Amino acid sequence: MNLKKNNIIIGIDTSCYTTSIAAISLDKSIIFSEKIMLNVKKNSNGLRQSEGVFQHINNLGELSENLKSLYDDYNIVGVCVSKKPRPIENSYMPVFTVGYNFGKAISNSLNCKFYETTHQENHIEASLLNSNILNRDRFLSVHMSGGTTEILLVTKKNNSLEYSIEIVGGTKDISFGQLIDRTGVKLGYDFPAGKYIDKNAIECERKILNGLKTSVKDGYMNLSGLENQINKIIELEDSKYISKLVLDSVVRNLYKALTYISKLNNIDEIVFCGGVAASEYVRNNLSLKLKKENIYSYFTKPEYSTDNACGCAIIGVDKYEAESFRNK
Repeated sequence: MNLKKNNIIIGIDTSCYTTSIAAISLDKSIIFSEKIMLNVKKNSNGLRQSEGVFQHINNLGELSENLKSLYDDYNIVGVCVSKKPRPIENSYMPVFTVGYNFGKAISNSLNCKFYETTHQENHIEASLLNSNILNRDRFLSVHMSGGTTEILLVTKKNNSLEYSIEIVGGTKDISFGQLIDRTGVKLGYDFPAGKYIDKNAIECERKILNGLKTSVKDGYMNLSGLENQINKIIELEDSKYISKLVLDSVVRNLYKALTYISKLNNIDEIVFCGGVAASEYVRNNLSLKLKKENIYSYFTKPEYSTDNACGCAIIGVDKYEAESFRNK
């Protein structure tokens, strides 16, 4: 029996808009990965935390039914959950307590190891999955999701599995996810609207002659001005062209911020994570622009870029293996 394949770690992440569970073997093969998007009312731009908590409780019950099939075929040796949004003091959101307590209950009932991580670290690890990045000890990570747009300097701590994560750029007001979702809702699409905006932008054959005016300084971006510009023309242009304008502005903002930060920190590798990083339009156009500056972009598969629990499970595997090595 191959213990590396038979022993697995369960990962759990309960974010603002997705309930996720994953299982990964000690040789880092993905055994199970499922998620349920939280329901958001039509014409709404988001969910209250209390609504998210309620839906996570129901969703975890449903997903746990699917986990039962693993119990007969695998040995669950640990559970790793996202306890909070970021690995900093006073980082807290009620939605993450649902996954934390659910994971704690599984750990106690199975008498297996229990590990904690954060939503941000989960995203970073998932984005590195199947990545060909050359230097995993020091790189830039762009986390762009529904509520976050941050450019992070990620450095492996000495003699540790953990990273030192420093915010070195990002947005000063709304996030790219908010800009995209708000535009999509105004165009009549359901929230979250990223997939509709991305499809429109890819299909739009019209050339952009005058893009939206951007505001970028020292790696930091202001996006509320973009939203104001969109609101002024949204009734005058077709939805495909509006979508292309929005994602073009995402590409140009990030290009300006990332070329500055990359040169400042002498780093030429950037990993992208978060729902916005799943955009085919952004991936194709931004990668091309950055490559001309000898900066290399790493985008993982959309299912690992959007909210998922694979990163949690990977972190759990690393922590379990490190403990096992120390105890030999």
